Amino acid sequence: MTNGVLLSAAGFLVLFVVGVAIEVCAPLGRGPATAGRALSAAMRTTPGRAVVPLTWLWLGVHFLAR
Repeated sequence: MTNGVLLSAAGFLVLFVVGVAIEVCAPLGRGPATAGRALSAAMRTTPGRAVVPLTWLWLGVHFLAR
């Protein structure tokens, strides 16, 4: 397998694990979180503060760059 295939498989695995975690934790909350509440929760932790700007960078590079 090439590095690209392994990276893609790892990305899909991460998405799957996050989706399962959301489904398991969803009944414990007070309903669906808004985007603002989700962003606030992510920014409360150090890893979240690192992931949020990296996500914006990734979105910008992949969807907004020419």
